[in-house]
Amino acid sequence: MTKQVKILASIGFLFIVAGLITNFTTSFTQDKEEVSRRMNVVNSSYETFKQEAKDFSTTRDNIYNNVFSNLYFETLNLSINNCLEELQKYEQKLDEMEKTVQELKENCNGIYFPESQTNNKCQTYATSYEEMVNYFINDITQVNQNIEEYNKYNQENATGIPPISKYSTTKDYIDFNGDKEYAGKEDF
Repeated sequence: MTKQVKILASIGFLFIVAGLITNFTTSFTQDKEEVSRRMNVVNSSYETFKQEAKDFSTTRDNIYNNVFSNLYFETLNLSINNCLEELQKYEQKLDEMEKTVQELKENCNGIYFPESQTNNKCQTYATSYEEMVNYFINDITQVNQNIEEYNKYNQENATGIPPISKYSTTKDYIDFNGDKEYAGKEDF
């Protein structure tokens, strides 16, 4: 009976080892497939992000060239409505990026990929997005400071010109990549 127990114990041990090896192999294959899927998502989402970033940059350039360049202190009350409308479109470009940014964040966050290009895309999108949001806030801050000065001047000099409303946004400076620095933020 002891010989039979030893044989059964040996067979049981072999089944346990075979089960562990199968489980390890299956888990390894699933992990590899998941990493590959995430890399594909990052690569395709990054291409979308690049286009959205380009659109944001074009919009910002247009605002500087066609709106901010035409804002003069003396006629701010006449040109501010166009400026505020363009700022809304500008903010909308950031809002349109949100879905792509969240997709990249979900698939990049805390993962080191075997391909350096994918890791670079994860780092680049985070830094670029942080800069874009902070540039936007810089621009809004500057316009609102100009409006504040304009309103103060008109009030102090009793010009009779009604105060102009500032641009309102819920966005604020961000440290998106968590490096404790606000890329693109300027102190005014």
